[in-house]
Amino acid sequence: MNYFDIFALTQQAEVENPSLFPFPFKMHLIFACIGAIFFAYRFFTQKRPYQLIMAIAIPASLIIWLSESRTLFYGLGIAEAVLILAAAATSVIFKAPVESEEDAESEEAEESDDKEESDADSNESETEEEA
Repeated sequence: MNYFDIFALTQQAEVENPSLFPFPFKMHLIFACIGAIFFAYRFFTQKRPYQLIMAIAIPASLIIWLSESRTLFYGLGIAEAVLILAAAATSVIFKAPVESEEDAESEEAEESDDKEESDADSNESETEEEA
């Protein structure tokens, strides 16, 4: 065997058909639907942008099954990478604020003070009405 032939074979980057995935189309479709439903539900309950991005990115991976085109294969790979990076960036940017124990205690104290003041105000207005 000629070494040049081996080198030429390694340089060929042919895109194989999508059956290279570790699971068939039917399983890919089921997992994509479950992922899309999960992230869509989480988006509607929590309103975090990365959840919407993932709800779009997961079913978009099914596009690979439409054609065996090299352009589609790499284009989809780039699009998926961009969507995943966007989801990661938005999850950091729109992170929910973390409350410390001191903040939680001060908020509880303020709420109890507000209740006491409103109760006192309502009691004063009732006594004024009676008089």
